[in-house]
Amino acid sequence: MLPKLPPLVALRAFHALALTGSVRAAGEALGVSHTVVSRHVHNLEQALGVTLVAPAGRGLQLTTEGLRFQQRIAPHFAGLAEAAADLRRRGRRLTIRCVPGFANVRVLPRLLELQRRLPECEVVLEPRLSRSRPMGVEVDVEIVYLEHLAVVPPLRQERLALPRVFPVMTPELRDRQRIRDVEDLLRLPMLHEESMDMWRHWLRAMRSSSQPHGSCLGTAQLALDAARLGQGVALGNDLLVEEDLRCGRLVEPFPSEVRPKAYHFLAEAGRWDDPDISAVRTWFHACAGPSGAFHAPIGGK
Repeated sequence: MLPKLPPLVALRAFHALALTGSVRAAGEALGVSHTVVSRHVHNLEQALGVTLVAPAGRGLQLTTEGLRFQQRIAPHFAGLAEAAADLRRRGRRLTIRCVPGFANVRVLPRLLELQRRLPECEVVLEPRLSRSRPMGVEVDVEIVYLEHLAVVPPLRQERLALPRVFPVMTPELRDRQRIRDVEDLLRLPMLHEESMDMWRHWLRAMRSSSQPHGSCLGTAQLALDAARLGQGVALGNDLLVEEDLRCGRLVEPFPSEVRPKAYHFLAEAGRWDDPDISAVRTWFHACAGPSGAFHAPIGGK
């Protein structure tokens, strides 16, 4: 059998009055008029058969019975609020849209670590080049790789890294073709992302008037995969080929210093300091650092 309770709406009105100290403030807190609060409190007194509030000057104050009743019910309201907040936290989804190469190489191997830091969130990683948002799609965090980034409200951005971009190939291809300078590179099959723009930029930065050629493969990751198979020369950056260079799978044929684009972290300015967003931002800064930096103690959850 269900316990007999006073009307919950009346209990909430009385609790708000006790917390705020006035009928008008209680009404503002509940989003109703002060007359509605007064009526609910009066109905509660009628249901309980006791006087809970009494006039005091131009306002009201709790009676002895009212104060005792408030002390009994306050912990239960606090418990209800915490239970509801806990459910909201546990059911929360945090969607991260990220450029595919960075997502694959820097984020995916460490994704379980991020999930451990955010145990109350469902972390969704969405690799995508386009920044367009279909109607109804919520994105909490974006990681973009751009030469020029125009940020307009309500977004805010923070630069994660400005990596060096350079040609990479297998050691066998380098040794077989005797690659020593830019002109030697142009004899090789050139591997591109969705367009040849990055290679054009790199060649201009190297003061070459030559035009790129070769195959466009859609993403940086596919271009690098083709380079790992020995199919030609691709452009990589410090963050995407760090492990390949370390283990000798790919090599840089000659030194260069070109940094055309930066990785940026974007989120809504109004949520910038939310604990979850702050933790993700700190985590991404570690992702964008040298491999060893990820294992150093960092803030956030």
